[in-house]
Amino acid sequence: MGAGRSLKRMGRLIGAAGLLGLVVGLLSLGLGAAVDGAAALFAAQPGLGWAMPVAGFAAFGLYRLLRVDFSWSTARVVKAAREGEEVPLRLAFAIIAGTALTILGGGSVGKEAAALQMGVAASGPLRRLAAPAQRRLLAPAAMAAALGALLDAPLAGIVFSFEVMRKRPTGPAEVACPAVAALVAWGVARMGGARLLPGSFPKAALVVPDAVLPALGLAVAVGLAAAAMARVFCGALHGLRCGLARLGAPLFALAVGGAATSLGLGYAEVFGYEGLRAYCGTGAAQIAAALAGDAPWWGFVAKAALTLLTLAGGYKGGEIMPVLAVGACLGAAVGEGACALAAMGGAAVPCSSGLAVSGALPAILGFSAFFAACAKCPLAAGVMAAELFGPEAAAVSVPAIALAYLCSGQRGLYPTAIALRDDCGARRGVLG
Repeated sequence: MGAGRSLKRMGRLIGAAGLLGLVVGLLSLGLGAAVDGAAALFAAQPGLGWAMPVAGFAAFGLYRLLRVDFSWSTARVVKAAREGEEVPLRLAFAIIAGTALTILGGGSVGKEAAALQMGVAASGPLRRLAAPAQRRLLAPAAMAAALGALLDAPLAGIVFSFEVMRKRPTGPAEVACPAVAALVAWGVARMGGARLLPGSFPKAALVVPDAVLPALGLAVAVGLAAAAMARVFCGALHGLRCGLARLGAPLFALAVGGAATSLGLGYAEVFGYEGLRAYCGTGAAQIAAALAGDAPWWGFVAKAALTLLTLAGGYKGGEIMPVLAVGACLGAAVGEGACALAAMGGAAVPCSSGLAVSGALPAILGFSAFFAACAKCPLAAGVMAAELFGPEAAAVSVPAIALAYLCSGQRGLYPTAIALRDDCGARRGVLG
């Protein structure tokens, strides 16, 4: 009798997880379509770069219209999922529209963390399909599904859902639920044409024996650079958020952050740096350029600066894709410098052997290491590298990921203990 009841409960949980994966996969495609449409419109209409504050005000008004607290952010959603709190379903629709509005105004945000918020919100109505004791598992499963679908890495999504919540699975149900949801959502997203990497990007080549030492040296250099950059990026984000929080209202923060972004883009065009506009949006273009070896050395600075202004101002959207873009561009810059130094010294050039024959290895290392340093999720970073770039690339990424994680300090995008009052004293609702 007890075994039959347990099997029935497990069956209900698997069914709920599968349905959740289907819903999250479809919503992820909707989010992707909205963001891609907004990005295309921004590219076609350069004048929209001056409308960044208006986009922020529109998002704030939409949240008020939908009766959703504007302070809902990825950190707050993670906290709610950890503690079993309810996340309003209306947040799913608010974050889709809010992210699209941010992209339309030229903000630098991604889709993945926004999809995480959306997925957890969508899991609420499905909780009643599972047994009462297992309902708490659906929110983490929604996180795994959303990230797996949009990162094109379902296993990384599963690992991330445990790692970001600082929890270990204690039974088969806690593993099966996110696994089913992530795989179903990933399948739906793949059928809908969602891809993180360019379709023509090949898996990394094998590391030949005589390329091991240069590749290891490059991994160490990129790991240390990613750790230093993570300290600067997360510290600057925290400082800017605290400074804007003192303004006392979300609209003031949105106005300052939006105006700074618009003026930066405007003056860049006046002084002949129109290329800065390419660093708006999700960062997918920068990742592709870095993997192809076409990213300028200053690309990571431009992407990081625009992302800081956008996120610190409280604009809606995700931070994961911009972080991956900053990391890929940083790795490419370090790789370019390493090649130049090696060539000057007459040593073997890392960019001419093994994995780095296409120039992709430095970008892969930075992509993985900077994510590990900022999100404090080294296991998810390693799994993501293996899924996206192949096991050989993941093996070379291990020292870069480890160094970046260990040397980046305690401050990150998703702190272990998340309070509703920021440690800078900001009132809840000032920053989203």
